[in-house]
Formats: sequence, C-alpha cells, structure tokens
Amino acid sequence: MLDANTFTNHNVAKTLNENFINIKVDAETEYGQQLFSDFSGTGYPLILFLDSDKNEIDRFYGYYEADKFSSKLADILKGENVFPNLLNRYKMGDNSAETMSQLAKKYADRGEDSLALSLYNLVIDSKDVSLDMFHEAKYFINTKLLWGGKLKSMENYLKKYPGSPYIQDGLYQLLAYFKNSGDTENELLYFDNYLNKFSDDPWFLNQYSWRMTELNQNLELALEKANLALSLLEKDAEGIANIIDTKAEVLWKLGKTDEAIQTIEEALMIDPNNEYFQIQKEKFLESSNL
Repeated sequence: MLDANTFTNHNVAKTLNENFINIKVDAETEYGQQLFSDFSGTGYPLILFLDSDKNEIDRFYGYYEADKFSSKLADILKGENVFPNLLNRYKMGDNSAETMSQLAKKYADRGEDSLALSLYNLVIDSKDVSLDMFHEAKYFINTKLLWGGKLKSMENYLKKYPGSPYIQDGLYQLLAYFKNSGDTENELLYFDNYLNKFSDDPWFLNQYSWRMTELNQNLELALEKANLALSLLEKDAEGIANIIDTKAEVLWKLGKTDEAIQTIEEALMIDPNNEYFQIQKEKFLESSNL
C-alpha cells in the first residue's frame, strides 16, 4: 500500500528524492533480517531515517497516507518532534507530559521498553497530562504487565475505562495472550463479552470468525458474523477478499464444501494472483473429491 499509494505521490516522491538517499530492503532476506535485528525492529513495514553516521533520527511503522507521510517528512527535515530533538528537550528540563509522552513512544518504537515505561509512569503522574496521553501510557504499561504474566492489570483497565480509545487494542492484547498461553476458556469468554460491543467492526468480526475455524467451535455463529462483516463493507473495500476467505473457511469447516468453493472463487475474482486463496481453493476441491 505504501508503494501503491504513498511513494507514488508526486510531493512525497519529490521530497524523498531531493532530500534523502532511499533504500528499500526485503526484511525476509538474510541481510534484511540482520538489519531488522540491529535496529530492534518490532513490526513491518519499518521505515528508518538515519543521518550520515547511521544515527537514528526517526522511524515509522505501518502504512501512512501521502499527506500524513509528507507531514512526517517535514518534521524530519526541520528536526522537530524527532528522537534527537525530543531527547534533547527532555534533558534540558522539559518535563511536560507532551514531551515525555512523545519521547516514551519513540523509545517504545526503538524497542527500549524500560526507558519507555519509566517515562510513561511519569506521564501518568504529570499535572498537565491529557486524556489521550493518559490512556496511551496506561495501555503501554498494562500491555507490558500482561505479557509479563500480570493479566489482571489489563483486565482491570478494560473494566475501569470502557470508553478508552485503547479499549480494542487492549482486548486484542488479551486475546493474543490467551491464545498464546492456550487459555481457550478465557479467550472465548472475552470474545463473547465483546462481540456485541464491536458488532459494527468488520475486522473484529472477521478475527472472531477466523479464530472459531481454528478452534472448530461456534461455527454457525462464526458464519453469521462473517456475513455481518461483509455487509458492513463496500464491495471494493480494501481487504474484503480476506473476509470472504474467512467465510469460505467457515463453510468448509461446516461441511458445505460446494459453497466454500463458490465463496473462495469470489475472493479470487478480487485478487486472482493471491497464492493463499489458490491453495484454499485446491484444499476445498480435494476434500470434495474424497
């Protein structure tokens, strides 16, 4: 999506080509894996900005639309709101919640969690902390506690702050934790508790439906939620083929192989070169011949 929508933008391309030496590396190669490790990467895509001495100026994760990416580039060129600038401001005595929060996020992005935690704890106790900064700090702290085995902190956070902007992120963390630890009972309980709350979110519904295929449970409800997810999206929505694939998998698990084949063909009509969808169709076809 970055290649298709952002790097092809005239303003973005012009700024990058005039001000930066641009290198694209496949992080799945041996060279790419080493670079990713050297810079403590935590997700893909990772976009790093380095000075001539290979000191990190800033980094971004994930997809940014052209306008937002251009804004980020402008900050980097001006040296504003980037890691060296924020660190210098903090060392010079700027202990505002905004500066500490921004610097904490930079440390977290760099994989320096202990430094991020220290700052986020200060943010929470700061007199000028905004509601968004407070919840960002709470979410980060509770996530680290959760994966350290202290899941009650995240559970209590979700109960105490049901209106938090990080409520869904916190739920995803809990679900991932339960899945990773093999605690299917609690995983299903949390899915059940939040299905109605996020009934208008097609991606949460899709996650539920796919997970049910993995567990081979609640398949009729999974089919219902997959259909609901599809009804919430436009036919040309980004990623809709993945939800169609989920529906196909649910149908196959229910023994409705012919319907599963028809459904995966819908996904292939949208993305005909998708190797995974092709493998899915072959799997369904093979099972229909048994």
